[in-house]
Amino acid sequence: MKNLLFFLLFIIHSAAFSQKKSDRHLHIHFKVNNAFGELTNLIVREVYEDGFSDTIYAEKANHSIDIDVNKHVLLEFVCPGHVTKRVAFNTDVPDDLLVLPFFDLVVELIEEDLLASLENKEELQTLMDFPIGYIKYSKINRDWYNSQLEFTKTINKLIKKSLK
Repeated sequence: MKNLLFFLLFIIHSAAFSQKKSDRHLHIHFKVNNAFGELTNLIVREVYEDGFSDTIYAEKANHSIDIDVNKHVLLEFVCPGHVTKRVAFNTDVPDDLLVLPFFDLVVELIEEDLLASLENKEELQTLMDFPIGYIKYSKINRDWYNSQLEFTKTINKLIKKSLK
């Protein structure tokens, strides 16, 4: 009887512990701007690797979302009159990491009128069809980082060069 009781307690404890693991998520706080300030009334679309998508309507520029761990998600920031920007997230983390650091994201959208006035608008539009960032977890630094930082810098340099 004691063994049976111990076994039941073990199963209940294991189930509760595994449920906590499956509830782990990356908390993303984002702010969306353009050249004139914060944007309101935007759409954030979560597109998952398996094809599932979810749409969030954000009335304010400051908003937060949660993405479950071990998912690959593309966030698309859409606002009328602006070029859509995309940021990819790989939330694969070690199993023993129970408390995940949050991620602060600032997205600056470019006005379509501004893009249309630039000399290299086709090149920039093509580049902006790709995610401007690919966020992953670094086991060494125990934090999130943009593994496409050079690509992001290249896009920003091209835009600044075009504005001169």
